[in-house]
Amino acid sequence: MSENQRRIAVVTGTRAEYGLLRSSMQAIRDHADLELQVVATGMHLSDRYGSTIDEIRADGFEVNATPRMLVEGDTGAAMAKSLGVGVQAFVDTFELLDPDIVLVLGDRDEPLAAALASAHMNTPVAHIHGGDAAKGATIDESIRHALTKFSHLHFPASKASATRIERLGEEPWRVTTVGAPGLDRITDDRYEDPEALAKGYGLDTEQSTILVVQHPLTRAPGDAGRQMRQTLQAIQSFDAQLIFIHPNSDAGRADIVSEIESVEDQENVWVFENLPRCEYLALLDLADVLVGNSSSGIIEAPSLGLPVVDVGPRQAERERAENTVSCKHDEKAIRDAVANALDESAQARAERTSNPYDYGGAGDTIADRLSSVELGARLLEKQITY
Repeated sequence: MSENQRRIAVVTGTRAEYGLLRSSMQAIRDHADLELQVVATGMHLSDRYGSTIDEIRADGFEVNATPRMLVEGDTGAAMAKSLGVGVQAFVDTFELLDPDIVLVLGDRDEPLAAALASAHMNTPVAHIHGGDAAKGATIDESIRHALTKFSHLHFPASKASATRIERLGEEPWRVTTVGAPGLDRITDDRYEDPEALAKGYGLDTEQSTILVVQHPLTRAPGDAGRQMRQTLQAIQSFDAQLIFIHPNSDAGRADIVSEIESVEDQENVWVFENLPRCEYLALLDLADVLVGNSSSGIIEAPSLGLPVVDVGPRQAERERAENTVSCKHDEKAIRDAVANALDESAQARAERTSNPYDYGGAGDTIADRLSSVELGARLLEKQITY
């Protein structure tokens, strides 16, 4: 490390978030004027969620700090306790690492805890994927916009998101529209031989495949099991291979996992607690439709030509490509939407769709901005624009 290099602490708490951050981390690591500090927390450190910190290290990144904040439990109270523990843990971490800028992404408790600590310590916060809209029964919307107000630099994924950030009173010079960094190397990041991966899992590439990723709604965790049951009942009517990936750690997770476990011993059903990003992208490539409410259906799937059935309100109001259709949490509505998605015309439409989040080179743009922005009072002293 050179004395003139800026220290950029990148905070990651989940497998999905890391996949979106990876190109920015690579760009920061490779930038002559920056030093990368990787802070792994949350689900990355839990055996229950696959200890995905190992995936970060396998990609060649040194992990500089591992603040523990995850309080076990399937309730909103456990999430709130995790947030409180996280703020204190990040204070200790940032005192040790002394970063010049803290980089976070998205709308979860881990980046919020990091931003709260960093802002109070007069360390600038940079935020990726701010300004997105997701009108649904989830706390994500509130966290995302709170992060905007605690951040000093913004890297939205679309022009519409940039506009929302400015409407929140953020000064335009702080905002750089970059697209979704998770798309930067999406082709290179895929498993090099998807057909071999499918064979290893025992999948038949000649048979239709439905991939399901469904997370709980934090405003209605008690509905999570019923909603998953409706999805299960809808897709079991198809002659297809069914692949399920466990949800995130939000309240309501246990009920979703219980529903998945009720069918995991059935023929033509595959269940994964966690997957490396390269294998997950390969499954997106191999599948005929993605069902559920994962943001990967909105962001990554269009670049892979995959039809998506977006169930419920979790991703509502987000910009989307033509490969995506939305439906409510209702068995018949889901079944009809999946049937349409499996139709040849829908498959062809998905193949030719353009991705509104693909600007290209987002990670490099972020690294360049982090290296060039002037540090000091102007950056830290935020002024609402109205």
